[in-house]
Amino acid sequence: MALQKEFEALGCWSAPTEEEHISVYGLDFDNCYIIFTDLDGKTPVDAKAPIVAACYDNRDAFLWGKELQNFAALQSLRTANADDNDFITAVENYTLPKE
Repeated sequence: MALQKEFEALGCWSAPTEEEHISVYGLDFDNCYIIFTDLDGKTPVDAKAPIVAACYDNRDAFLWGKELQNFAALQSLRTANADDNDFITAVENYTLPKE
């Protein structure tokens, strides 16, 4: 996986999905978890491509989703928000930069 080490450096776990034959990356928090995929719901492999963050509660109910510009945007949000609640809020409130 092209970005496996990068996601692991952020503290992400990796989980294969049997039906789709892909791996997703995720972060666990007290009341929810966030998984990261590419725009097609597949394993992210291009650091310059958009990343989709999807947040689920502990019962696996979808809460919200957000498109991030690329892996660097995700990395920047995580670096700037060491507190888990701040990070979750930062991702949820993220807006794509104007082109």
